[in-house]
Amino acid sequence: MTRPPADAGPEPRALRADARSGWPVWIGILAVALLARLAFVVLLPANFVFSDTVDYDRMARQILDQHTFGLLPLRAPGYPAFMALVYLVTGKSVTALRVIEAVLGTVSVAVIGALGSLLFGRRAGWIAAAIAALHPVMAFLPSAIYTENLLIFFIVLALLMAYRGLERPGRARWAAAGALLGIALLIRPNLVAMLPGLALGFAFAMARTGRSWIGPALATGLALVLAVLPWTVRNHRVYGHWFFICTGGGRQFYYGNNPDATGTTWFHPDVNPALQTELDRLPDAFERDRYLYRKGWEFIREHPAHAARLYLTELGNLWALYPETVTRTLMNRWSRISQTLASLVIYLGALLALRRWRAEPALWPMLLGIVTFTLANALVYSSMRYRMVFEPCLILMAGLGYDHVLRARMPRAAS
Repeated sequence: MTRPPADAGPEPRALRADARSGWPVWIGILAVALLARLAFVVLLPANFVFSDTVDYDRMARQILDQHTFGLLPLRAPGYPAFMALVYLVTGKSVTALRVIEAVLGTVSVAVIGALGSLLFGRRAGWIAAAIAALHPVMAFLPSAIYTENLLIFFIVLALLMAYRGLERPGRARWAAAGALLGIALLIRPNLVAMLPGLALGFAFAMARTGRSWIGPALATGLALVLAVLPWTVRNHRVYGHWFFICTGGGRQFYYGNNPDATGTTWFHPDVNPALQTELDRLPDAFERDRYLYRKGWEFIREHPAHAARLYLTELGNLWALYPETVTRTLMNRWSRISQTLASLVIYLGALLALRRWRAEPALWPMLLGIVTFTLANALVYSSMRYRMVFEPCLILMAGLGYDHVLRARMPRAAS
């Protein structure tokens, strides 16, 4: 996937010197990324600011103290397992967890930059890494103690392995990509909506070079299944039900599709008391989830126009310029302005990259993955935070877009 030189190219000694000359830029970008993330560690109180985190913390402590994930099928196991590992080393310190997540987020910035350099050239990698380093939401996520920071880490590693597999024949990289995607699913199951687009995009890219996609697809799929299967078997043994990683899909679907839904993200769309009474009569979380799915589909069938408006609202939530949360934690004029500027920079760069979609097959998996994820997740209650699943792809596209503009302008400046 690396760009071929226009001629025979410089001597190896010149290439090594050119590589060394780029290290100060990388060090500077990563230093800024780490400082931005550590700033939130200092700003936030040393406790949990979001309700979901309480569940993750409870599971993590059960893993350490009782050697079990407990009985909470609503939550996926990946993030609590990570928290438990950090707690084991740091003595259950929230501040230490945030610091480690800040380092992990900085590594994600480095991987985004490396992947951008691999696919589109070193300058595109620098631009992508710089955008990721200064991305306000991505800088905040390590201190939020939510799943997304860890999720981004595994997604960008999986993309790196997949694109390396696209670059060179072999099954090992595809299997590694599948295993990493499986782990990412165990952290945030809604990633599954992105997988069909990624698979189609890589299949089209391989077909363009005359290579078969069947072997890589089998290697990736098998590794992914093997990563998820132990948790699925464990759940059936514990709960007596076969289900995909965790429950909660019916709840999110109903939150996005019911007569009282507005799609807005600044208040929590709780179930109304009458429906809650009906849910309380059901025997377990699985029956309640199925019931909410049925109620959501009933609403869509009976009120298609209202449901269509809600769908468009959820699309807007995913692509919002800045988040509007229930807690309003650190939400103020400056946070809104900074994330709006970051979103506009990313969107403009991604649109510029679309001009290269025919010439850059590396764009195809990203584009199709974004499309399938967006179309599926707009069916449920969504917020801008959910966009973090494909935000690295948008950032990589922005790196290409701005690099292409600079390449076009440089010859004019020289003339």
